[in-house]
Amino acid sequence: MQSSLCAFKKFCFLFSVRDVVRNDGSVIGLYHRVDHEGFKGSVKFIGTLPDTTGSWYGVEWDDPSRGKHDGSYKGKQYFHTSSSTGGSFIRPKKVDGGYSCFLAINDRYGKTNEAHAGVIIEDLFVVDGHKKQTKVEMVGAEKVNKKQSKLDQLQEVVLRGMSVYGVGPHGSELRQHTPNIEELDISATLVSSWLCVSQITECLPKLKSLNVSDNVLPIIPGADEDMPCFSTVEILYINRMHYTWKQILQTCKMFPALKQLHCCFNSVEKLCLPSSLEQLTLLNLESNKVPSWDNVLQLAGLSRLDTLILNDNKIENIYFPDVPPGDTTSCFPCLKSLSVNYNKISEWKSINELNKLQQLEEIRIVHNPIMDLATPETVRQMLVAKISTLKMCNRTEVFEDERKGAEIDYLKRFGPHWLKAGGHQEEDKDQTSAEFLQEHPRFKQFLKKYGAPETSEMEQKSKTLKDNLISVKIRNPDQPDQRVITKKLPVTMVIQKVKTLIQRLYKVGADEVTLSYISKKMPDQEIPFDNDLRQISFYSVENDDEILVRW
Repeated sequence: MQSSLCAFKKFCFLFSVRDVVRNDGSVIGLYHRVDHEGFKGSVKFIGTLPDTTGSWYGVEWDDPSRGKHDGSYKGKQYFHTSSSTGGSFIRPKKVDGGYSCFLAINDRYGKTNEAHAGVIIEDLFVVDGHKKQTKVEMVGAEKVNKKQSKLDQLQEVVLRGMSVYGVGPHGSELRQHTPNIEELDISATLVSSWLCVSQITECLPKLKSLNVSDNVLPIIPGADEDMPCFSTVEILYINRMHYTWKQILQTCKMFPALKQLHCCFNSVEKLCLPSSLEQLTLLNLESNKVPSWDNVLQLAGLSRLDTLILNDNKIENIYFPDVPPGDTTSCFPCLKSLSVNYNKISEWKSINELNKLQQLEEIRIVHNPIMDLATPETVRQMLVAKISTLKMCNRTEVFEDERKGAEIDYLKRFGPHWLKAGGHQEEDKDQTSAEFLQEHPRFKQFLKKYGAPETSEMEQKSKTLKDNLISVKIRNPDQPDQRVITKKLPVTMVIQKVKTLIQRLYKVGADEVTLSYISKKMPDQEIPFDNDLRQISFYSVENDDEILVRW
């Protein structure tokens, strides 16, 4: 612990060089952060320049287009920038050095006597499609302000985008007046080092969630031991920090109780097994540069991880080479939710591999090439059928009826391939090839669960419209005097369009109509059409079935 504190102090020594005083008496030193007209940057030089009077700041701007040069003046290099146009010399009085965390909290949440609790009512309006403004009335602003102004009861504080530079001279006020803060967001502020962050969190003994995203915080050399000021933090957001995986792991060493880590939009490429994240339950690596599943497998030893978010990376396939198809992998033993949206996954083989996970319950996989291999409904059915433990698919719950239908349809869809691969309805004659079982590892489970499909059920259906029409009878069981109508409907017709058709036939409002059907195979069971966006085929409606309509 002592060595970490020494590392902080040593790293911070540069900050006191040729300092300039803020309004609250604190100093602006080298590598501190400043703001000028909405542009943020880091102070790289403080001093005088030849042939000029007074002091100058040399600032490297976060947005290189704001600067003019690379830190040189009249042929002499005064500081260095990562871009040839990222630097500027600017007078100290023109930059904002920020204010303390407590003053920011008091400004945002403190009691105000202004009319409407400080809300500018002239700015409260909505604009319609014709660019016409309609005023909006805010109700209860004073009540909200009164409740929030009790700073000692604040639990969640959001200071994103405010010019907070650190604890400043108000550490005792922060500690005394805001002792119950559990969630703190100081993203996109002017904090310039992990020391500044630690001095804030040291005053917040109950802090559990910390967001420092969109800040420029250099990694502190030697900070490899538990820091008491971060010992209570369980959730950490370090998005858009330009960190590599190595730098992220170095940072995490300061957070011994960390359970959730969000490090999106960074420079993560090569992953390695973290020794400091044994307690991690959630890891968010969205929008990084992870090139393959090989890298992801480096994290497979995280034994408590239940949520892994890998959206917007470069992953092309998923595999667990430690076990053959149909077996259970030892990788990610507690993983329940996996999100791989916006990647390059294109083969069903990857989905087969996901069935090897012990506890996977949720998959999010939109905007991958695999989603274009069939209709959205068919792709979803395949996902549900291939992953036996799935309960949520692309943010929609998987119910037991849907699972049963997906698995039976899978049997029918790939039944002909099974027969060609040596499959047979009689078990003693079954000689299914290993290649087929590798491609369809759950097929044998479906056979055992539902039995082999009949040959007629496996016949390839015609794709022409006339061959995909079914004849149904439509009647109102509650009003027998209403006529019974026989219609031919395409099996791809969605329930909402069926309602519209019935509205026209019976001249009733579609909103008043509820639909169900009775199968000729199960005449005693009425099955509701409970989703207007489903096709008729989803409910397995066949020729001569009856659609029941009520209004």
